[in-house]
Amino acid sequence: MKKSIIIILCLSTILCFFNSCISRLSRPAITGYIYDYDNKPIPGCKVGETHTDENGKFYLKEIRSSRFLLSEIMVMEAPPLFFELDIEKPGYQSYSKDFFSRYGGGRTKGAIDNLDTLYIKRISEVIQPEDYIYDNWQFVANKNLDTLFGINKNYRLQNPITNNPNFDNKFNGGLLHRFENPVKPDTAWSPESYDIETSYLIKLSKDGTYKGKKTITYQNAWRHRKEYDRMYRESYTIPNNQQTTKGRFKFSKNMIHFDSAFYPSNNLYKIDSIDRDIMILTRIESK
Repeated sequence: MKKSIIIILCLSTILCFFNSCISRLSRPAITGYIYDYDNKPIPGCKVGETHTDENGKFYLKEIRSSRFLLSEIMVMEAPPLFFELDIEKPGYQSYSKDFFSRYGGGRTKGAIDNLDTLYIKRISEVIQPEDYIYDNWQFVANKNLDTLFGINKNYRLQNPITNNPNFDNKFNGGLLHRFENPVKPDTAWSPESYDIETSYLIKLSKDGTYKGKKTITYQNAWRHRKEYDRMYRESYTIPNNQQTTKGRFKFSKNMIHFDSAFYPSNNLYKIDSIDRDIMILTRIESK
């Protein structure tokens, strides 16, 4: 009799174990604000299944699901997290973003993400460059400053909704120039090789003057690396090269013309794209 009871208890325990569940995250709670380009809150904007209040604030509840404990143990890792977020408001551009995290489903209960303030544009809104160019800009550039990708204080990298992925990729390391010198300094050393990143901090003022600092950063410096590390017991680095400039510029009809202090050759740039937080300048070739 006792043996039967023990067997029943064991079977019940095993059955309970097989049917036990574990909580997994399907979507974290999400909060933030929706504003227009005039820095005013947008009430009644649809964000997922909710709407913004009179202050432009929204809050989406956390969504969780239950999964069998045994299957989760067999997988031996947290599940991926995938969800979609849509932002819609009549008269404004619509935004849709897919969120994915490889192991995000393992976040604990109470997970919340704050998207801070998102600015959405009216469908009929036309950006006037003169409303935004007079600011402090941080540009990254290709080797000869032919194309400049710039951001101002309004730009936030951690803004997955309204940011342009193509711009983000170029601004954050997509314009590296690879330098390779096949000639060895001497027979005992390796050839010189590194990546060059060019950035330009520029303040454009309404009086037509600008101040700037051009910085050349040497990344992944491989020159002499093995030999240098072995000899000096420290990593080889190349100091940044900085040049401070100031001068004058003219702005007219989506064109910016810098003087020779900006760059020795042609300095006429077209504003290819501009928004409240980004600007792309492309040099116009002389005819």
